[in-house]
Amino acid sequence: MHRSVCPLYVRRHIGVSDEHTDIAMTYLLEFISWENLAAISNSAFTTSLVGALAGAYAGAKAAQKITERSKERAEFQAQIRNTNAAITLSFMVCNAAISLKKQQTKALCDTYFKKKAELEGFLQKRKAGEISPDIPFEFQADLRSVPFPAVPIDALRSLVYEKLSVSGRPLALVATLAGALSSLAETIANRNGLIASFKQLSPQARDAALPALYFGRPYGEGHVSTEYLDTMTALQNLTDDVIFFSHLLCQDLETHGNKVLGKFESQFKGVIEQINAIELSPEKTAGLMPPDEQYSEWLSGFRERK
Repeated sequence: MHRSVCPLYVRRHIGVSDEHTDIAMTYLLEFISWENLAAISNSAFTTSLVGALAGAYAGAKAAQKITERSKERAEFQAQIRNTNAAITLSFMVCNAAISLKKQQTKALCDTYFKKKAELEGFLQKRKAGEISPDIPFEFQADLRSVPFPAVPIDALRSLVYEKLSVSGRPLALVATLAGALSSLAETIANRNGLIASFKQLSPQARDAALPALYFGRPYGEGHVSTEYLDTMTALQNLTDDVIFFSHLLCQDLETHGNKVLGKFESQFKGVIEQINAIELSPEKTAGLMPPDEQYSEWLSGFRERK
């Protein structure tokens, strides 16, 4: 059964509620008068509370700024250290290539191409009748193998690509240098393989075919093999490529590092390590450094912005 509600009871109940609400609103309006609000805002409690909140906010902002500055300083330091490491690695590549040329490939290639030019002159004189066909061309084939130097190209590539904020030519230099090193390793392996095959020739075959195979001349019934000639040409050019591109990378990384160091010194105080300066002595590099003109076409693709 549902209990019936007397209308009079409802009206009285509502009336009582309205009366209490009106009284509460009256006191509330009196309480929030300008005088009371002013008194509250000027109270010691409110002043302390506002001061504490302001101090906490200022402290948080200061702490955040200190954290951001410390992070920025650490990033500068990491960039400088990684740049120095990359300069050192690129110099190691350059130094290894210079040593390879000085100790192995320069004399080997110079002698080879000098003898090839002598052979061309000898054959022209024989064709002109100045030299008897019975006189052989005298030469000594250099059948020494050439070792490929161990170089830290993988570590260098990882540093430049992943740790340094460089763009443009330095990135291209790393890719070009890695390609030149890969081709040089393949060329040296091919030459060593050809030398092994020359050594396996019989004395008769060596006397008949070796000069043609060695200098890329026709032999037999219209046969021509320029494989060894092409290998020697590549050995000469690729050794120069590795020297040039690794040395240029050293210079570009040094320029990048000094720019980073300049920004650091303009924003922070304190001593920080300097950028490595790579210098190759003229005595060590005499006749070994390829000229810039040899790479003018490659360099033209990276004009400096003015």
